[in-house]
Amino acid sequence: MILFTCSFLIIVVIIVLYSSPKYHHYFPFASAQISLPDGNQDLASTNPLPQVSLSQPSSKPLLHISDSQALACYNEGLKLYYQRQFPEAIELFNQALAKDPLCYEALNAKGATYAFQGKYDQGLALIQQALDLNPAFVYANFNQGLAYELAGRWDQAISSYQKALALDNRDTWSYYGIASVYGRQGKIDKVLEYLQPAISLDPDVKEVARDEHDFLSVREDPRFEALVKP
Repeated sequence: MILFTCSFLIIVVIIVLYSSPKYHHYFPFASAQISLPDGNQDLASTNPLPQVSLSQPSSKPLLHISDSQALACYNEGLKLYYQRQFPEAIELFNQALAKDPLCYEALNAKGATYAFQGKYDQGLALIQQALDLNPAFVYANFNQGLAYELAGRWDQAISSYQKALALDNRDTWSYYGIASVYGRQGKIDKVLEYLQPAISLDPDVKEVARDEHDFLSVREDPRFEALVKP
């Protein structure tokens, strides 16, 4: 009988304790509240709660979306750039940047245009600005390689072309760019290694390569002739 009475009293004490509000904070399914009310500070000091972070993970900064009018100027300038009308292209790129100073497309194209005009450092600085705004912009990585190549900084040119290929392994002209750098150095094996995938991606590359000054040192190699023949 005494044993039964003791057991009964113990059960009653447990029920009372666990029904007390101050214990609810130790059971996450009982309460969503983490901090303890003022009356429970002593309890918290003896039985500290595990730290629970409620902060949201930091999100990556959103990619800048260039102004539509700025992009229109950029696209018109790009047409002139491809026609090697560099001063006129620069004017349109400047118009794009006046409308949107963060238009990384125009920064990149203006930088490439400067490089073709022999303003290598200015051009590379503008292309770097474009890459700072959008590191995954394949065309800017390609143009960085092109600018380095035009400046005669061949190792850096290859590195930038490789970055473009890491972002897009079907970027024809980055393969071609690396091949042309090795062509300047007379490294026929490397020329063939990178020119082959460029031609596989775009057979028209053959015609460009046949007349490419950069391949002058390897042009008479039978392997090069076989690769670029019509």
